Amino acid sequence: MPISADQARDLAKAFLDVSHQLGVFRFANWASLTPAQRQRIEDTEWDLLNYSSSLVTSAVGIALDDMQHDLGTITEATVKAKKAVETIDKVKDIIKVATAVVALGGAIVSKNPKAIVGAAKDLLATTKTLAKSPEEAPE
Repeated sequence: MPISADQARDLAKAFLDVSHQLGVFRFANWASLTPAQRQRIEDTEWDLLNYSSSLVTSAVGIALDDMQHDLGTITEATVKAKKAVETIDKVKDIIKVATAVVALGGAIVSKNPKAIVGAAKDLLATTKTLAKSPEEAPE
């Protein structure tokens, strides 16, 4: 069953939100980031912005085996990624989350249902692993 245009727009917004949160982190921590770290985070922001744009046009028609469950997992993963970027203070961990989000975006754009579900689950695992404490775990 392909996802709808509204669902594609929701996914695009989720990727846009994570991209924006990475920008907030990058500018808030500018002085403590190395030029290479700033560049890596900025590159990831652009990847997510591009995926956001692509999702609006190319995500429609992706067939997922269990649509509602898979979309729920994708949505949960992107929400937790945004919260993780808001709460994690280690640059290497921010980059891990950002990389996992980019992998999810790539899987969605590839239209490979198994890769999409796998990447969403990997992102969830990444955010859970990097949470500082149970109180700070992205919900």
